[in-house]
Amino acid sequence: MSLKEPVVHKAGRFDKGAVGEVDPITTEVVRHALNSAANQMKRALVRTAFSPIIYEVLDFAVAIYDDKVRLLAQAPSLPLFMGTLNFCIAEAVRNAGGPEALAPGDALIYNWPFGTGSHPQDVAIIMPVFHDDDELIGYTAIKGHWLDIAAKDPYCTDTTDVFQEGTIFPGVKIYKRGELNDDIFRMVLANSRVPDMVRGDLDAQVTGCRVGARGFKEVVERFGLETCRAAVENMFDHGEAIVRSYFDRIPDGRYVGHGEMDDDGISDASIPFEVALEISGSDVRIDFSAAPEAREGPV
Repeated sequence: MSLKEPVVHKAGRFDKGAVGEVDPITTEVVRHALNSAANQMKRALVRTAFSPIIYEVLDFAVAIYDDKVRLLAQAPSLPLFMGTLNFCIAEAVRNAGGPEALAPGDALIYNWPFGTGSHPQDVAIIMPVFHDDDELIGYTAIKGHWLDIAAKDPYCTDTTDVFQEGTIFPGVKIYKRGELNDDIFRMVLANSRVPDMVRGDLDAQVTGCRVGARGFKEVVERFGLETCRAAVENMFDHGEAIVRSYFDRIPDGRYVGHGEMDDDGISDASIPFEVALEISGSDVRIDFSAAPEAREGPV
């Protein structure tokens, strides 16, 4: 895949006929157990990170996904990252050769903006999770802001192409079957003005992903894979019903929001934009057709 080819990932759903039924109480226990695993990921990251951007500002996202790249659990952090983390996982795995190229103990490093949805300094670590060491059941992922990755400046606001913003890690294995990939690791550190800080945050992200993977596997081992999958379907159905009940209270119509950015970092011209929300019953359509065209600067 060319790095210049963004790919839209469409998450799949399990065939409901392929999983059994599970009662609401078990569903809630599974849901809270998965949320607990995600919160453990967050605590491990915050307690071991070297950069205050991570442990004070909380400029990161941590989450657990199933093998269809559907969100199972997350810990409160930066909402901006959460909406794009599934695309990030899908693209990192695709660049690494697909799910079949993954093994227990692997960890991918990825920061290409067309996949992550943010600038290259937001680096993601993605770890596949296996049941009984042979069946891929999902992923744990942490995306966090690194202090420096060899961009033209430690923090860029006036770049005109992505390559001025630092080193690109295109979905390569920083760990292979639990062993550090020393060649990739040394390249990561060589491309930073603050290698010790970057090393500490990388280690913290890997640690957090491992904690989440362990928690995820414990839930599956406790309840069984089929019960967990059935509970997940219940979680998604209940979540959709709740959200639709909120939307259904909004009067049908088209709602338009306007805004304006001061500039794009290159020119002084302001950037007006408009986003429309169309409500029809419990269905919602977001219209971005009045959004501005691509800009010269890093907007």
